[in-house]
Amino acid sequence: MRTSIIVYFIVLFSALFFSNTALPHAGSHGNDECIINVDGFNIRLNGYQFQGKFPEKHYCRHFPYLGKTIIKVDSNTEDLNGMAVELQLLKRNSWLGILLQNKDAFSIIKHKQLQFFSNQVVSISADLKDLDFYAIKLKLHNKNNKVTEQQFMFIAGLPFTKIMVGIAVILLLFIIFIFFRQLKTKQ
Repeated sequence: MRTSIIVYFIVLFSALFFSNTALPHAGSHGNDECIINVDGFNIRLNGYQFQGKFPEKHYCRHFPYLGKTIIKVDSNTEDLNGMAVELQLLKRNSWLGILLQNKDAFSIIKHKQLQFFSNQVVSISADLKDLDFYAIKLKLHNKNNKVTEQQFMFIAGLPFTKIMVGIAVILLLFIIFIFFRQLKTKQ
């Protein structure tokens, strides 16, 4: 009986953690965390990284890999024709600056000039080299030439999902150990 319980847990463990069908939703499609309100317009940010096992995933606040990263700006609810946006990709300079919301908390690593929503896909891309906090500064140029700024922070290079799966595996093994230890003491 003891051997069959161990085999059962090994099969369950393998099915849960090594099966492609057990993987969660591939990214944050339509997630409200990826939508920012700029001057009354809901702007959606979709991030793409082509590294890893699933290069079609969308990212938003957390980019697990370093390397080529593309952030696309659009809206699925608003008509943005005739409007334009200027994008800046920023990298953290100072932790204290972020906490105090100072203007020098970030430095510009890439600047994309005015892009019109009606003419092209509005995006910015860069080769992110360091695990760090980044931000997109978006300057929306409204139809009446009003310019509104908004900043959107994200982290890149931290394999958060792998860390969480590792913690879950360790906790599962700990629970199994406790279970078998209690089973042994009852006999």
